[in-house]
Amino acid sequence: MPVRIALDPHQDAQELARALRAHGTVVPAVWPGGVPCWAVVGHTELETVLTQPGFSRSPAHWRALRNGEIPPDWPMIDHLSRQWMLTSDGADHTRLRRVASGAFTARRVAALRPAVQRTADTLLDALEPLRDPVDLRTGYALPLALDVLCSLLGVPGEERPEATSLVLRALSRAALTPGESARLSGEIHALLDRLLDGAADGVTGARGGAAEPDATTGTDASLVADLERATRTGGLTRREARDTLWLLLGAGFDTTVGALVNTVRALFDHPEQLRRVLAADISWDDVVEEALRYDSSVFSLPFAFSREDVVLGGRQVRQGDALLLCYTAANRDPRRRPDADRFRVPDGREPHLAFGHGPHFCLGAPLARLQLRTALEALFLRFPGLRPAGPPGPPATSLIINSVGGLLVTAGPQRPGVRVPSAAEGGAERRGTG
Repeated sequence: MPVRIALDPHQDAQELARALRAHGTVVPAVWPGGVPCWAVVGHTELETVLTQPGFSRSPAHWRALRNGEIPPDWPMIDHLSRQWMLTSDGADHTRLRRVASGAFTARRVAALRPAVQRTADTLLDALEPLRDPVDLRTGYALPLALDVLCSLLGVPGEERPEATSLVLRALSRAALTPGESARLSGEIHALLDRLLDGAADGVTGARGGAAEPDATTGTDASLVADLERATRTGGLTRREARDTLWLLLGAGFDTTVGALVNTVRALFDHPEQLRRVLAADISWDDVVEEALRYDSSVFSLPFAFSREDVVLGGRQVRQGDALLLCYTAANRDPRRRPDADRFRVPDGREPHLAFGHGPHFCLGAPLARLQLRTALEALFLRFPGLRPAGPPGPPATSLIINSVGGLLVTAGPQRPGVRVPSAAEGGAERRGTG
C-alpha cells in the first residue's frame, strides 16, 4: 500500500503544494476524516483529468462511496451530494450550465464595468489618505467582490452579511466536525430558500409587482430570478436551482477576494514587476494572468473519479478511485515552467489552470478578470506607493481556498505632483469609466 500524504487544512497552501509535488505528479493522499484519494498536482496530468472522458465528476462513480466506506456524516458529503455543475457530466452538466450562463454573458459582464469602477472608487475614497494600516482584504477586496457578485445574482442587501458568513464557513468545511457541518448545511438551505422564495414573490407580484431594476447592473434580471423561473418552466428542479445558486455564491466570492489579495502580495514580494506595471511596460491584464498562475486562489476541488483502470503520472489508478484536483500545485509545476515558483510576467501569455479547463471551465472567469483588473488598477492609481504594513495574516483554514486572513497596507509616498481625483470629484468620469 502506498504511503499517503495527509492533507491538512491548517497548512499553508503553497507549502502543502510543494510537499505534494515532491512525491510526483499524482500523489496518494488522505483527506481529513480518513478519506483516501489521489492528489493530481502535475499540470499535464490535471489537464488530462479535466478533459478526458475516462474521468467523471459524478460521485456515482466513487467506489468507496458505493461500498459504504465513506461515513454518512463526513463533512464533505454535503459538497459531493449537491445537484450542481461540479458533480455532473454530459447532458446534465450542459443543462445546468446553460441556465446559469445567462448571468455571465459577454454583454452582461461588460455592462458591469462602470459599476465595478464606481464601487472600487467609493471604497478607495473611504480609505483615503491611508496613512494608518488598513486590512486590504476586509477594507477593499471583500466588499468589492461582495457588492458585485450579490448585485449580479440578485441577493438583497439585508441577506448579504449572512451569505458572506456562510460562504466563508463552508470553504473551511474540511476543518469542521460532523455536527458543525450539519448545522451549517441547514443554515445554507434556509438562506437559499429565502432567496428563491423572494424571487418568486417578485415575479408573481406577491410583493406588488416585478422587482425593480438592479442598481448595479441596470437590468431587471438576476440569476436568482433566472433560477426560480427555471423551476416553474421545468428546466430545473427546486434542489438544482438551490444548489446552483449556492455554487455561484461560493465559487464567485471568496475566490475573487483571495485572488486580489494574492496578486497584491505577489507585487509586494516582486517589486520589479510592480515597477514594470506602474511604468506601463506591462499591462494589468498581464499581471492578473501571471498572478492567477503564480498563486491560484483555488487550492483544490474534490473530486473527480476514474471510470476505468488507468495509469496516470506513473501511478496505477483503479476504476472508482477519487482524484483531488490540485490547481495551485499544478500551476507551479516545474516541468511546465522551470521558474514556476517565481512571479514574472512573461513576454507572451502562458496558459494556466486557475479557472480549470475543458467542459468545467469556470463560468465566472470573465467577471473575475474584470474585477481583478479594475480593482488593481484603481488601487495602485490611487496609491502608487502602496506597501505592506506588516506580515500577512494566517493562511485560510481550507483545502479549497488559497489565501491569507488579512493583508495590512499603507499608502506610502505618493508620486511627486500626482494626485488622482476621487470618485466624488468625478475621477471615474475623467478616466472614461463612469
